[in-house]
Amino acid sequence: MRTSTLLILDDDVQDANLIANEARSLGFEVRILADASLFIDAFLAWKPTHLAIDIVMPSINGIEILKTLAQLDCQSAIILSSGIGTDTLPAAQLAAIEHNLNIRGILYQPFHQHILRHLLTDQVSVDLHAHTSSDISAQSFIVDATTIDDAIRHKQFTLFYQPQIELHSGKVIGFEGLLRWKHPTLGIKLPELFIPVAEKTGQIDQLTQIVIETGFNFIRSLSKTLSFSLNISAKSIKNHSLTNALVNASQSLEVAPERVILELTETATMHDPEEAQQILSQLRTEGFKLSIDDFGTGYSSMAQLAKLPFTELKIDKSFVTTMETSSKSRKVVASTLKLAESLGLETIAEGVENTLAAIGLRELGCRYGQGYYFARPMDQATASTWLTQWNKQF
Repeated sequence: MRTSTLLILDDDVQDANLIANEARSLGFEVRILADASLFIDAFLAWKPTHLAIDIVMPSINGIEILKTLAQLDCQSAIILSSGIGTDTLPAAQLAAIEHNLNIRGILYQPFHQHILRHLLTDQVSVDLHAHTSSDISAQSFIVDATTIDDAIRHKQFTLFYQPQIELHSGKVIGFEGLLRWKHPTLGIKLPELFIPVAEKTGQIDQLTQIVIETGFNFIRSLSKTLSFSLNISAKSIKNHSLTNALVNASQSLEVAPERVILELTETATMHDPEEAQQILSQLRTEGFKLSIDDFGTGYSSMAQLAKLPFTELKIDKSFVTTMETSSKSRKVVASTLKLAESLGLETIAEGVENTLAAIGLRELGCRYGQGYYFARPMDQATASTWLTQWNKQF
């Protein structure tokens, strides 16, 4: 059995040694580095089982370190920390998870030994806030039908919003609503943690209803023209009541169906294409738009794509974020855009993280984009303020 190994990136000797000593007491082999380049070299040479990264250090961009690890297909369990402050940590955690990194959790200052021990022994999921009481913080976060039902009852599910931008003009054309679980003691939980469980327990339709009502109310408060995109589970596609729920909300909350974009993954339509076609056609008849999400990562063929009544094609961020360094990714994006054009589909790319990506996508003919370059997912109040400020600049 392989010995557990921990590679630490931290420029604070005291903090690094605290983590290292706890890890060694658990039988880990430990190495400590304060230089980002040496850290990456050590990661490649050593392939550690665990990483501990101080996300805020002078002359080092922690988000870039995480992006580099993602590009290197890092499978290590990652603990994020910061000796300066906690504001950057949740954003870094979201960025890391969206890059498919294995985030064990967040280690807040001051370090708590029991939290660190749990993170190193993989007994917790996603994050534990060390500033809460030790009794509560030490508890593992269990996601099941009971805890989801309790969260629904106590209105703990909320939406974060990420803007979608017209790449040619810089105009905001809409927002995507992203469901989050705002746990009262353990902080923000991402959908990867609870959506698969809700799909198994049958609670996914309740969560979808929360997204519909919350998102429709928000988008109506902003504008009469902005669009609202929401993710639809493969399980919900089989539910014929989805159309009724959307139509009823559209009428009662006064949001025209044409402003609503339903995002579905390729795999959502693969299990029973005929049934999917029937339900999707019904939704299109009502006026709702349909987006095929994460295109290029599933198994659909061009023939199947042409058969289903999609109106938009969303290019997966895995291709967008590697366009600058991979000619293959750029070719995939270019060919996908040509395919969309031939089928009369609008195109939007996710994962736009810098100017080069935005310009490159625009040059290739992509019309819309979303990503950290424009804004991270934000709660309702922050999104509203952001939109006002963006429009003033625009």
